[in-house]
Amino acid sequence: MPNLIRVTLPLMGALLSTVSLSAQAQLNRHIADPLNLKTSLGIGFDADVFKVGGRLGGESQKIELHTNMGGDKWTLSYLYAPVSSGNRLNISAKVNHGKTDTEIGRLSHYQYQFGVISEYVGWYETLVFTELAANYLSIDEHSSSNSFAANASFSVLKPWSDRWYNQLTTQASAAIDGRERFEGEAWLSLGYRLSEQWSWEVRYRYEAHRIDEIEHEDTQWVFALQSQF
Repeated sequence: MPNLIRVTLPLMGALLSTVSLSAQAQLNRHIADPLNLKTSLGIGFDADVFKVGGRLGGESQKIELHTNMGGDKWTLSYLYAPVSSGNRLNISAKVNHGKTDTEIGRLSHYQYQFGVISEYVGWYETLVFTELAANYLSIDEHSSSNSFAANASFSVLKPWSDRWYNQLTTQASAAIDGRERFEGEAWLSLGYRLSEQWSWEVRYRYEAHRIDEIEHEDTQWVFALQSQF
């Protein structure tokens, strides 16, 4: 599930630093920046599916939750992003739960991932993010397809003005334990910042998966509105 939507998680507040410190340390972070630590809320629509989610931010870390209204597809992620001068490496962890319709029925899975994110500032305020990670996929009632994989993702955020911006993200995973597994995803978004706190985005997303003989391919149009504070 892409990072569309933001909702507060008050029960996890004890795990994070004070939100006000995040605002002081990250005054120049763009609202669509994946390393933005500010607390935020949001809603969105993926085809005919309504989704909610959010982020609880601290001085150097954040926790995010994104879910559909049914609660059967969700992503819980954690990011540690030190703000010390010259830092370029950030630690990420993620748990994803989903259900996918396949030729052999509806499969439920959990995916656990741990990675490192680097940031590069290019020409004309273009931000480039690269993540290298490893993950483990566990499929309910189809455990013979469980596998470890290496994952690489690449994201480019380009602000065109104080209001308009584009973001392009691609990622791919391939099994490293001999299993036949490949996962690929790409999405392109157009965003508009209504203010420093509010923005909307329209995204087009493509994803493809192959695990043993199971294949799945999907395309989606997404509309999302988010607010940070």
